[in-house]
Amino acid sequence: MAENVNIDLSGEINATTEKKGLQKYVNEVELLLQHVRSGAAPALVLGLLSNRRPWTQFIATENFKSPASIPRLTRRFYRNIEYFQANYLVIFLGLFAYCLITSPLLLIAMVASFFGYRKLTSGPNTWKIGSWELSKTQQYAVYAAASMALCWLAGAGAVLFWVLGATVTVVALHASFFDAESLPPSDEQFPMIEQV
Repeated sequence: MAENVNIDLSGEINATTEKKGLQKYVNEVELLLQHVRSGAAPALVLGLLSNRRPWTQFIATENFKSPASIPRLTRRFYRNIEYFQANYLVIFLGLFAYCLITSPLLLIAMVASFFGYRKLTSGPNTWKIGSWELSKTQQYAVYAAASMALCWLAGAGAVLFWVLGATVTVVALHASFFDAESLPPSDEQFPMIEQV
């Protein structure tokens, strides 16, 4: 005597697996971009800057040593990036501020672009070209084209590549040669035990 038993098996399975290595950082960047889009960027930057390590520890010359092997270099690099990320952000912001101060035309272009964006998003603006009224999407397109042209004339491309290049160089050299074994122990995923 078999009974008919109906069991509802519908639903979702949310299996969260711990991501490792590069995929972990890709997921963190995606999460960061979601926060930036939601308008939480200033709070994120201030939260990150609150985790800044002491500069005396960051530039302690006695802790700079060449790595013994490539696997150790990789673990050292990731450990330093994770540990000193706020300090690296301050270096990037400092180089960016230096470029703005030494290039007044770029500063004027960025301020004009910022105020143009604020004006565009502040309320219901209507732009007319002759008898044709631009939609909001078309207004954003015109604004973006004008801002890009203004920044191009001010030399923003060269400044961007200089700042990114200088930041990547400084961060890569520091993260590669700063001995991570001298840092306080933590429970991160890159242990300083060399695999043989």
